Amino acid sequence: MDKNKHSSVLLVALTNLLIICLAQYFYALMLIDNNVVTIFQLFYIPLISITINLLLWSSRFKIKFYLHWIFVYISYFFSIFIFYFINYINVDSIKWGDFPPGEAYWDLFLYVFVNSMLQLSILFFLNIATCLLYKIIRRSDYTTI
Repeated sequence: MDKNKHSSVLLVALTNLLIICLAQYFYALMLIDNNVVTIFQLFYIPLISITINLLLWSSRFKIKFYLHWIFVYISYFFSIFIFYFINYINVDSIKWGDFPPGEAYWDLFLYVFVNSMLQLSILFFLNIATCLLYKIIRRSDYTTI
């Protein structure tokens, strides 16, 4: 891999990692105040990742299409750890009342697990849709030439 291609791959990976993790971090900080799962949350991270990678794909960073998705999934899994860690630090077991001490942390784990699986399924669906769109665009490029 030449140096220009290597720097493009590294820049796309770091861009995905920073922006998706920052979005998850800011959402976790907002979630501390109001503990509500919304539809906005489920589509928030996947749509940010799609938008970032469509912009990067159409820019001068010409790398393989599948590399964009690999970096999206890697960034997504790092962002899950950030989301869990921030919420783990802010769990207040006093507000849980008569529950055992570990109950608050187990509930947090289940919440993050269910939320992550929902976001992952949405991300997977968007991955399939963009792959189909990519194949259609790619096929139409070959037929016009």
